[in-house]
Amino acid sequence: MIQKLYHGKNQYLSLRAVHNTLEDFEDTEIISIDAESKKPEAIIDQLYSPSLFSTQRVYFLKRVYRNKDKETLLNNLLEILPQNRVSILIWEDQKIRSNTKYYKFFKGNNAVEEYKELNKRTFITWARDEISNYPFTLDRDTLQLLAQRSNYEPERFVNNLAKLQLLDEQKVEKETLDFVVADTLETDIWALMDSITNSDQKEINRILEKLLEYKVDPHYILAMIARNLRISIQIKYLLDQGVNERKMASILKLPPFAIYPVAKTVRNIDRKRILTQYKKLANLDYEIKTGRIDPILGLSLFTLIL
Repeated sequence: MIQKLYHGKNQYLSLRAVHNTLEDFEDTEIISIDAESKKPEAIIDQLYSPSLFSTQRVYFLKRVYRNKDKETLLNNLLEILPQNRVSILIWEDQKIRSNTKYYKFFKGNNAVEEYKELNKRTFITWARDEISNYPFTLDRDTLQLLAQRSNYEPERFVNNLAKLQLLDEQKVEKETLDFVVADTLETDIWALMDSITNSDQKEINRILEKLLEYKVDPHYILAMIARNLRISIQIKYLLDQGVNERKMASILKLPPFAIYPVAKTVRNIDRKRILTQYKKLANLDYEIKTGRIDPILGLSLFTLIL
């Protein structure tokens, strides 16, 4: 029997830990319950329902703490769990406060796993441990570069390790990394541009906050936005002239995969709108370079006035 709580600000790592635990239960029926959307009585009834073929069961409850009637649900759970030999793994997509009855129940049974949000320092420590599970090595500088290109996000980092594993190399060099793993900072800048183009202020704020959180130089962000706006203007002009994407790649000396998503985004957008954005950015760049506006403030202003 197992009764355990997985929580913390790092949703990817906490959820992965649950799935890793579930893999240990062979020949066991795994019953997944979305506790956020179900009524408490329905969840409790399901926990009590007998197995049709008398097979062993493990219940996987997700987001109990987001249930609209979480007080009722938690009271019922904490009442029946000590009295019943039901195996249950609970995953929360947030950190549960240590002073709650909910947390204390599992902590008292030494059955809590918390996965904290990683900063740059703790990410590198975690990344070293993660790489030890793979049949290849990276030197310190290559590891730092891979962490940077993964935007210090565990899920993206693990996905990149999976790509590198396919190469079947004992040691991954920087040159190999350049070939296999894209610069995700560039990807995030394009995602920011897409959000700007679509006037999606919520997504603009999210991406911008992430870039600044990882201490990306605001001057660099502005320069990348300017570069991407120039490319967007060029592609929009060529689209209006009836030039196909393959020909554009040749004219602009860009790889085809860099052309297609931009062309898709700007195809139905007025070129004057992109030019206006570029002029606003140029004016803002001048104000920043002359010291009249703080770079971070200027970047925020640019995304607000679009």
